[in-house]
Amino acid sequence: MIKAVKIRMKYNCYNSQKLEEIYSIKLEGSLNNPGWFKKEVLHDYIKNDNGIIYVNIYPYPRLIAVSTQTEKYVKSTPNKYGYDNLLELPRE
Repeated sequence: MIKAVKIRMKYNCYNSQKLEEIYSIKLEGSLNNPGWFKKEVLHDYIKNDNGIIYVNIYPYPRLIAVSTQTEKYVKSTPNKYGYDNLLELPRE
């Protein structure tokens, strides 16, 4: 199972609560090459390759590919408090 375990935010956005300001996500699990991946790469992996990535916070929601006219990014389904578990991961 591939899991998102940490996030890196864009420069000067460390405390941001906006998914669009995530720069990269650290993955672990059943990967040949675990490590950091840009959000756009993960978006394409989920959307084009039917990849499945879980957030490493209970209830372990899947990441979902999202895009606007100018940006590709990922999110997870909100938890029972309305927060996206992806933004709750440790930051580096």
